[in-house]
Order: sequence, then C-alpha cells, then structure tokens
Amino acid sequence: MPADLSADHTATMEPNGWRRTVEREFFGLPRVHRALLSQAPLAITTLVVVIFLVLIDPALITNVLFVLGLGGVFLLVGAAALLRWKILPDWFIWVIPLADFIAIGAMVHGANQSLSGLSLLSVFPVLWLAWSDMPPKFTRIIAFVGPLTIAWAPFLFGGVEPSRAGLIKPLLIPIIMLGLATAATVVTKSLQVQAERLSAATGEAQLRASQLDSIINVAEVGVVVVDGGGHDLLMNKYQQAIHSLALPAAAADPSEAELLVFGPDRLTRVPSEERPVRRAVNGEEYSGELYWIGSGSGQRAMSTSARQIVDEYGARQGAVVVFHDVSEVMEAVAAQEDFVASVSHELRTPLTSILGYLELVLDDLDDDVVASYLKIVSRNAERLLRLVNDLLGSARDAMTVTPQVGDLKAILVSAVDAARPRAEQRSVRIHLDVESDMLGSFDRVRMGQAIDNLISNAVKFASSPGVVEVVGKATTTGLSVSVRDDGLGISPEEQVKLFTRFYRSESARQAAVPGVGLGLAITKTIADAHGGVLTVASTVGEGSTFTLSIPH
Repeated sequence: MPADLSADHTATMEPNGWRRTVEREFFGLPRVHRALLSQAPLAITTLVVVIFLVLIDPALITNVLFVLGLGGVFLLVGAAALLRWKILPDWFIWVIPLADFIAIGAMVHGANQSLSGLSLLSVFPVLWLAWSDMPPKFTRIIAFVGPLTIAWAPFLFGGVEPSRAGLIKPLLIPIIMLGLATAATVVTKSLQVQAERLSAATGEAQLRASQLDSIINVAEVGVVVVDGGGHDLLMNKYQQAIHSLALPAAAADPSEAELLVFGPDRLTRVPSEERPVRRAVNGEEYSGELYWIGSGSGQRAMSTSARQIVDEYGARQGAVVVFHDVSEVMEAVAAQEDFVASVSHELRTPLTSILGYLELVLDDLDDDVVASYLKIVSRNAERLLRLVNDLLGSARDAMTVTPQVGDLKAILVSAVDAARPRAEQRSVRIHLDVESDMLGSFDRVRMGQAIDNLISNAVKFASSPGVVEVVGKATTTGLSVSVRDDGLGISPEEQVKLFTRFYRSESARQAAVPGVGLGLAITKTIADAHGGVLTVASTVGEGSTFTLSIPH
C-alpha cells in the first residue's frame, strides 16, 4: 500500500541485535571454538606438509622425532576439541600454543634440514598468542624465545657444541616472529578497543532508540516517518489507530485512492496526490492542514503538519508527518457557532420589532425633546441590530457589501462624534486629522461599522487620561484610516491571534475591558470584503495603531 496513512511495516528496534552481531565475531565465540579455529591453521598446514613429503620424500615419514612432532600437532587439535574449557581457568588456553612450539621443534629437528623453512610454522602459535588474552609483553617474549629455542635446541638439549655461526644464523626467524607478534598484538589491541567502543556506542544507540520508541508511542499524536522514496520507516501506535479509521469496511486490502480521507467539508474525498503524507513525500512542508479521516459517526478531524528530513549536505532524506486529533475542538467550534447563530436569530426578531415601532412613534411625535431621545434609542437599537446581524454572519462566515461612491470623511466625523461621550467619561481626548477629499467606492454602513469598532476599541484601551488619534487620508491606491491609542499595547504573540473571532488578549482580560472579541474580527472581514487590509502595529506598554486600507 502506498505511503500515506498506511504503513506496510513498522520500524522496530532489536535491543539484542548488536549482541548477536558481536557473537558472530571471533572474540564472542565459546573458548572451544576459539581454540579449534586457532589450532586449525597449523593442523591444516602440517597436513599439507605431510602430503607433500609423501610425494617427495616418503622416507622422512619414518623419522621418529618428526612423527612425534606431527602427532603432537594433531593431538593438540584433539585436546582443543575435547577439553572441558568451561571448568578450566582462562589462562589454560595458552597451554596449547605453547605446546605447539614443542611439536614444531620436534618436526624441525626430525626433518634434519631435509625440509627447509619448517620452523616458519611457529608463526601460527605466535599469532594465536597475539590475539589471545595473554599480556602483549609476554606474547612478544614468547614469540622471540620460542622460535629461538627451536633453532638452538641442538645446542641446548642435544649436546652439540655451539659455534658463532650456529648461534647467529638462526636469529632471523625469531626476530621476524618478534616483529610479527608486536604488530599482531598492536592490531589486536586496537581491534578490541574499537570493538569495545562500538559495543558501547551501539548499546547507547539502542538505549536512545528504545527511549525514542517509548516517547513516540506514548505521545497522543500520530507520527509517520517516510524515506525519500515514500516508503514507511516508522508509524507509532496512535497513528496505526488513525489509519484503521481510514480503511473502508468492504475492502480487505484497499488501495491509497480507496482510503477514507476527506477535506474540511467532511464530504469531498481528497485526491491521492493532495493527501498529507504524499504531499510530504513530494517535498512540501506545511502546518495545521485539516483533514477528516473515516466516515459516519466515527469520523475524526486531523490537524496535520509535515517537516522534511535533510542530511548535513542539505539533501532530502525523507519526511516526518504528525497527525493531531482535533475532533473535540472542531465540535466545540461548531457548537459555539450554532449557539451564536441561534441566539442572534432570537435577538434579531424583537429588535426588528422595536425599530419598527420606534419609527412609527417618531412619525407621529410632535415633542422635539422626546423625539431626540427616541432617535438616540433608535440609533443604538440599529447599532445593536447590526451587531446581532454580524454575530449571525460571523457564525455563518458570511459578509456582503454594497459599494457606492461616497466621502469617507463624513463617516469619520460621525464616528468620532458618536465616540466622544464615551471618551469623555474615561478622560480620553480624540484628535481627528482627516483630509478634505476622501472620495471612494465603499459600503457606507459597513465602513461606518468598521471605523466605529476601531475608535471604540481605541477609547476602551487608551490610558485614562489619554489620547486617541484618528487619521484619514487618500493615497494613490485608495483610502486609509489609522486609529492610534496610548494604552496597554499588544504582544507579538497575541497579534497573531488578534483578528480571530472571540479572541481577547490577556491584557484585556486582566484589565477587565468589556467586549466579546468580535469587533476586530468583523472589521477585518469588512476590510477583506472591500478588497482591503487591516493591519496592526503595537508595542506593549506604549499603545497600538490599527490601519484600515481599501482601494478606490
């Protein structure tokens, strides 16, 4: 199955794998096997020598000393195989290579110069000792003394009178063996150190891998790791459960296209190339992409993120994809929007009735004082109705505008005049700086609502006493309105979420500033509907500046 929500296999760790690797090495073998392997080269070479002698000089086979040496070599092979090494001390294994020198010496002197170079067989016990646990210093001594004793045996044990030439001539082989033993012990020691380091490093790597495996599997997020070709390297247990949701009930082995992966509307099946892991395999990185997995009552919402894995040279080696179940969050958002829509709908009916009756009363009223009061009531009821409509629109994620040619200056003046009573209550002075010509095409009601929101927010958050500056100007590309306060300010982290519906900053909550967190979200929606932008520039403790810009 292609790599996406599925995995043909899960990467598993073998905690004892490195031990099995070490056991396949020579030093990890049982002592009986090590002894046989160490003795085998000498035995095989000796056997070749015997076969050669049978063909070349059969009479040599009848030499008692040579036969004793030959028998000693094969007897030591049998000893290596039959001795109960488990109950013997570790050093006892050195007995066999030391006895080899005796057997080789018997063969050398039994041959009596008929077979030159036979003393070179001592290289085998020398190498055995070199890679054994014998201290290197003793190995080098034996490597020199053993061959020298074989060479000088006639002088030491045979009663032959030593001569200067007889003592010096055989020294070459002991010296060669000493050099060989020195090199072999150095190499052996180096290999053992490297093996120990490798074993320690492998053990530490396995420990870290085991810890990582535990961490990944305990996390309540799905994790998929794929290589550069899109093949699954790892899938944690949580992701396996997510994958099971995507399997169609009727398909035993579904293809990638058959997996139940849907878009944000929960109905449209996502094409294979646009699915989360496939996008990551194609080199894409993303965060917070929403997919719905499964169908029916078991369908779950997944927020997915992907990051590329690159090596030290910047080459892509694969990707990591994370699936976070956000079903409860999505259900809560849906419930919140349903609640807002329901309450807004219930409020709109009585407000519409109130406005209708106010209009009837105002048409027949002759008292100017009472009429002025009722007009204020009517204006605020209209504003409340707009807010209710905006709540309903925000729940439905809809905003419509009807642009008409007009002068934005008049709307700014009206909005500032409307905000002054509230500003005076907080000892906030509003300063308006607007150009004389601010003609453009916009929805007068919506733009008035947006500017009201910005000025109202500025008055609420300004210092007391403080100043709010409202600047309106025409640019080459459109119209711009900036509203600045000298109040609390907004941190960069909070600015990211500032235009989210129902979001209120921590400073606003701590200062108990009234509001529901819809004003800026609605203002941004109005700006977007006009093809404009709403931006913020703020410093904590110094205030904020909101700028609404729309094209002509």
